[in-house]
Amino acid sequence: MNQIVQLFMESNARMKRLMKSLEGVNKPDMQVIAAAQREAEAQLKGINAVATLFSVASKNRRAMTSLERQGIMDETTTIDFLEGDPEVDKVKCPGKDSIITRAECFDYSGSHNDDCRGCEIGIKTKQMLIPANIPYIA
Repeated sequence: MNQIVQLFMESNARMKRLMKSLEGVNKPDMQVIAAAQREAEAQLKGINAVATLFSVASKNRRAMTSLERQGIMDETTTIDFLEGDPEVDKVKCPGKDSIITRAECFDYSGSHNDDCRGCEIGIKTKQMLIPANIPYIA
């Protein structure tokens, strides 16, 4: 998983916890809310940085190779900027060479197990969609 995706996933997880606490009995104090607001602003700046990186990488193959080697971004991962259902997250399927939802990835890998065996995207999809107590074949 590249650094940008990891950053957004961690941020989205924190925001989900904050939103749940806002609905609960124990309300967070203003410092926590201010920190969440700063994080949201930083995330918007991150989105702009990602757009700039993509712009550079799409015009310069050497730049994209460098970004991939550093683990900053790659061509096979799309980023879910919003909190939502992981089944509707978009990923680039190397087998189909197109962008599909994680639910479609899961279905496709079930019927094309030999083609999808060892696919990093498919493994992550299974981790996200299958509950932890149910074993699966990678």
